[in-house]
Amino acid sequence: MIGLILLAAGNSERFIQSINEFINQKLINKDSESLKIDKTNQINEIIDLINRGAKINKAFLKIGNSMVWEYSINVFSKFNKHINNIVFVLNRSTFEIHREIISQKIQKYNFNNLEFIEGGNKRQDSVFNGIKLLENKYIDYIIIHDLARPLISENDIKKLIETIQDYDGLTLYSLPNDSVVANYDNKITYLPRNSIYLIKTPQIFKKNVILCCHQELRKENLQLEFTDDISLLEFYLFKTGFVPANPLNIKITTIHDYILLTQIINTNDFSFF
Repeated sequence: MIGLILLAAGNSERFIQSINEFINQKLINKDSESLKIDKTNQINEIIDLINRGAKINKAFLKIGNSMVWEYSINVFSKFNKHINNIVFVLNRSTFEIHREIISQKIQKYNFNNLEFIEGGNKRQDSVFNGIKLLENKYIDYIIIHDLARPLISENDIKKLIETIQDYDGLTLYSLPNDSVVANYDNKITYLPRNSIYLIKTPQIFKKNVILCCHQELRKENLQLEFTDDISLLEFYLFKTGFVPANPLNIKITTIHDYILLTQIINTNDFSFF
């Protein structure tokens, strides 16, 4: 059985910064037909929230008729027979509001054993908070997913579940299409694109391994920051694997990502992936 950790604990700082830059560049105004995303003009609604000083969490923005987090949960619902426990890790400042929203909307999916926990100061702290809730559950594997990635693929999740037996941890990835360079002390070095992996979630782990890694990190009190959990397993030399991802597995980091995903979802142009 599998435990599922769903992350929505960030402060969306880069997202808010990108909106402010967008506004400052005068790329958004209410009279611009080309920048209207749909009939509800959801970007202007986000701007209004920011102007009012409201807390923004990308996972709870709307795209079309659903919130961003709902797109992921709809796909995971196809794996009900494998998923025994679900933990939502939420932002501290909006914890009660978003827990209530999820509790109301998720009933139709018939998930068992749904729990909520506040996130930590860093992503790895938020993940560990979720893992601790699953430590004594009757599960063998843990899937970790960032809810800011709404267009996950049912086929990708199936591949992760079918392959994890041979690894300690597995991640989705894609290859870059652009040329890639590294700047070392103002010396530009071109890197081969087929050697550069762009890491995505969901990621899946053997429960005892991911728990061990997070516990060891805290035991050693290492002041290191890991932006995903495969890198943590790599650090402790566990066996990891990489599964090619659906190319539409885009993470909402900036307002441009939100616009792109909104256009894809509203035109229903992703069903063939």
